[in-house]
Amino acid sequence: MRHSFEDHLSGYEDRWGHMADELKWLDLKILMHLQLHQNPSAEEDALQPFKGWSVSEEEVYGLLRDDDDHSWREDTPDFQAMQEELQQLEERIFKRVERSWAEGTFLSFSHLADAFGLTRFEQKCLLIALAVELDRKYERIYAFLHDDLTRKQPSVDLMLRLLSRTPQEMLAGHAFFSPTGRLFTYCFIQDEQETAQESLLSKPVRLEPRIVRFLLNNARSDERIDSFTDIYYPSESWPALLWEQDIQARIREFHEYHVVEADLPAPLFVIQGNPGSGKKLHVKHLATHLERPVVIVDCRRMLSAIQDTEFKPTLRRVMREVLLHQAVLAFDNVHLLFEENGSSARLDQLLQATKAGTSLTFLLTEREWHEQPTNGQQVVTTHLQVPPETVRGQVWQQFRHDYSVEPGIEWGVLASKFRFTIGQIRQALEDAARISRWQAPTQARISSATLHQACYALVQHKLGRKATRLDVKYSFDDLILPREQKDQLRNACNQIKYRAIVFDQWGFEQKLPYGKGLSLLFGGPPGTGKTMAAQVIAHELQLEIYKVDLSQIISKYIGETEKNLHEVFAEARNSSAILFFDEADALFGKRTEVSDSHDKYANIETSYLLQKIEEYEGVSVLATNYQQNIDEAFIRRINYVIKFPFPDADGRLHIWRGMFPKATPLDADLDFKVIAETFQIAGGNIKNAVLSAAFLAAETGSAIAMRHLVQAIKLEYQKTGKIMSREEAWMLEEYTRAR
Repeated sequence: MRHSFEDHLSGYEDRWGHMADELKWLDLKILMHLQLHQNPSAEEDALQPFKGWSVSEEEVYGLLRDDDDHSWREDTPDFQAMQEELQQLEERIFKRVERSWAEGTFLSFSHLADAFGLTRFEQKCLLIALAVELDRKYERIYAFLHDDLTRKQPSVDLMLRLLSRTPQEMLAGHAFFSPTGRLFTYCFIQDEQETAQESLLSKPVRLEPRIVRFLLNNARSDERIDSFTDIYYPSESWPALLWEQDIQARIREFHEYHVVEADLPAPLFVIQGNPGSGKKLHVKHLATHLERPVVIVDCRRMLSAIQDTEFKPTLRRVMREVLLHQAVLAFDNVHLLFEENGSSARLDQLLQATKAGTSLTFLLTEREWHEQPTNGQQVVTTHLQVPPETVRGQVWQQFRHDYSVEPGIEWGVLASKFRFTIGQIRQALEDAARISRWQAPTQARISSATLHQACYALVQHKLGRKATRLDVKYSFDDLILPREQKDQLRNACNQIKYRAIVFDQWGFEQKLPYGKGLSLLFGGPPGTGKTMAAQVIAHELQLEIYKVDLSQIISKYIGETEKNLHEVFAEARNSSAILFFDEADALFGKRTEVSDSHDKYANIETSYLLQKIEEYEGVSVLATNYQQNIDEAFIRRINYVIKFPFPDADGRLHIWRGMFPKATPLDADLDFKVIAETFQIAGGNIKNAVLSAAFLAAETGSAIAMRHLVQAIKLEYQKTGKIMSREEAWMLEEYTRAR
């Protein structure tokens, strides 16, 4: 059997050997072009030194003559020999490239051509543009071919003349230089000013710097997008998916059937989910399964790094990078593209760019996706849920072993308090470890307080718009209430503390899947400790508490109150914050007979509140001074109704004594028992009186005495308009006279 020389060809050792052969092809092509177009009979004229700077009359006549037929020159032996050599060189390059890939040698030029799907014609255009980056001799050659010493870059016209043999081929070649074509989209610099000033044929063609760096140095990324783009490779390992593994399986199955087997266009995958829900992790796992890199673009960082006018060119650079890497593409924080002023212009540009590309594309968003692409692109939407308490508890327990923690932390309680995603749980432990190292570098053990601090730092909500955060300073020891009421409060706290055990471990969630939250109604006269009790619950459960500003909730416009309530509960859901509605009867009073549209909507507001309280898995506290004004049907659906009685003499005595700090100077004549038995005022008034008495004493530079307290109590009576009893008036007169 005969074997040709080509059968023994080996692959290229590197890209430089390949490029050397490609440049040989280009040199031969240029020589053939000169052979066809040279005019050996032309005599040198006086303007020859100024070629490119002037146009002679003879040259104009030559341009207008129909002498494009060079077929007679193609029959010359020299030209036919060059043509045969060119064909052999092309075959040799093709075979050596094939063997290089089989041997595992990376050839950047061939990889780029495959990645962008370039035709043979487009590849040769790319080679012509690349030549000036490899050897400066091509600048002089191109200037000569242009007949203009200043034009050292190839032009569209030059490429068409070098690569086309007939006018028909030149005309067909114009299509490859469209602004939306692959060459100008990914490889050539797009200069809109030049495009406006010059014809297509005279347009100079320059390679994008990123393409040059890739072809010559195999640069891994484009530095213009590095600040907001991350590239991961299949060799990297990822944390296991601890939750919703079925979603990963569905994505893989859909891709296998829809794209691989059915050969249908890849749809646009939209993954919704809270921060840390695993959106990026799902994409990374899929890319690894497909043995492809993944490019993740953070829209938040991108928008802060570029100007608005740069958005579209930046998308083009991203898509070029994705194609070069043959990567899976993901845009993170996509919701930021259509949040401002309801505008979706940038989102439309992004969708258009992804449709033009051929990559498997994911859009990752924290908000609900309602957009429908106008370009006919198919969208597949997946919503990642927050894990249930059982899973959250297991994740806390699993991750805790990676850190040094103090004993006694109730992981199940943490799981019930914070509706964290798996990523947020990991982040909370990381942040708590960092805080612990700062506070005690030698011990650095995570405490319950430190962990709660880290958890609240992660919580993102906007409750401050319609509610006020209360500082939690009181515990059960500070609360002066009868034993029965205190027991009720402790039982209520236990319902949150041990919710994971009762609902998850004991299976009550199967019986009671709805209404797992805690609702309390505090009823009693002003100053009896309702607000304080709400703060005690927050202290006991280590939860934030927000006092809802009813002035910002109630609206005269139909439907606006419900909208405000929805926003409050939705924001509270992110942190399991305690919602405290003071003077709740103003909004949630007895339902009335429907005599007009206002009565109807007032009843709707009450029903809507009941619905939101039952849906909310956190703690809702409602306080009222007039419990009789609250609708009985409403009260029946509250978990705990606690009545705060007016304090008796013993209760008032405990309150009076507990109000004074240890450092406060007290006069020897101060008799708390007499004060408590004589003046029948509630805890709120006692607090005000104590503070007023302290300032009265400070003014005179003396310790707080009976006269100061009695005077302060008088001010409280005047403020509230309460009428004194005979005994109270006598004591007031007695100590006023003593002063």
